[in-house]
Amino acid sequence: MSAPPVHLLPDLPGHGVTLHASQVAAAVGADTLDLTALLDLAPQPVHVHVTDRLLGATGEETSARLVALGRRQPMTVTLHDVPQPGDGPVFARRVPAYAAVLAAARGWVVSSEHERALVRRHLAPTDDGAVVPLPVMPLPVPDGAGPRTCPADGPLVVGVLGWVYPGKGHDEVLRACAGVRRDRSGPVVLRALGRVAAGHDHLLDELAALAADLDVGLEVSGWVADADLPAALTDVDVPVAAHHHVSASGSMNSWVAARRRPLVTDGTYAREMAALRPGTLTLVDDDLAAALARAAADPAGTWLAPGVGLAPGLDEVAAAYRAWWSR
Repeated sequence: MSAPPVHLLPDLPGHGVTLHASQVAAAVGADTLDLTALLDLAPQPVHVHVTDRLLGATGEETSARLVALGRRQPMTVTLHDVPQPGDGPVFARRVPAYAAVLAAARGWVVSSEHERALVRRHLAPTDDGAVVPLPVMPLPVPDGAGPRTCPADGPLVVGVLGWVYPGKGHDEVLRACAGVRRDRSGPVVLRALGRVAAGHDHLLDELAALAADLDVGLEVSGWVADADLPAALTDVDVPVAAHHHVSASGSMNSWVAARRRPLVTDGTYAREMAALRPGTLTLVDDDLAAALARAAADPAGTWLAPGVGLAPGLDEVAAAYRAWWSR
């Protein structure tokens, strides 16, 4: 292919899919347009990074608009947030919306083998698609940042990065913090680095009440600007990624980009990423409290060892997309 397809960028400010789509478009040298402009173009290849509310208030609205685009333009897609049974009651609504987009596309990509298995199981694809992992893009490590001791009589700050929403794992991390708190005289604090997802403001009160009951501190930072992210990621004692049913995770990669080695709830995707980038994650089974205690006792273990690689990065991801479009 002489030129990459035109990219439709999601109109979702602050969303990880928007960030990823814009980074990929820039890295491959693609033009970017909104939906109206794409529909007005003469037929030519287009690529879309798909998530539920990309182009509408519901997944069904987004699906209908992308199906219309696929009739007008030869469209390829990257599917994000792939439906899975762990979504709960919305799973039954999400599947037909995603399946319709997939049927309208000339080809599809996901960010993990775990997601590809979900597509095969639930969305009836007509081909095997392709896997292009989310890139890790190294962040600057602030001067003086690094392992710090966590004496039992001092504070212990546990960090969770990303949107606050049901299933992200904040409640489980609070309970694990309480398990650690029983063996420490100093305070244990969960620092949620991110803001509450739309429609879930009630979670702040619920998490605050749970934290108070458990005698655990709770801090919610709100939106963390890109310029402030390196300092935020390096100013916690133990980084954690405990969200449920994860199939691709930008927040997990952000910890790694800051040279942190997060505790990650074990699962198919977590194991896949641990194999892709050895030495970057610490997998945790059911006892998160014990893992937190071990991490507090071994601060160096929450940072990447010298020489641990972060590839694939954005250059490798861009090359993978170019090769795929050229097939």
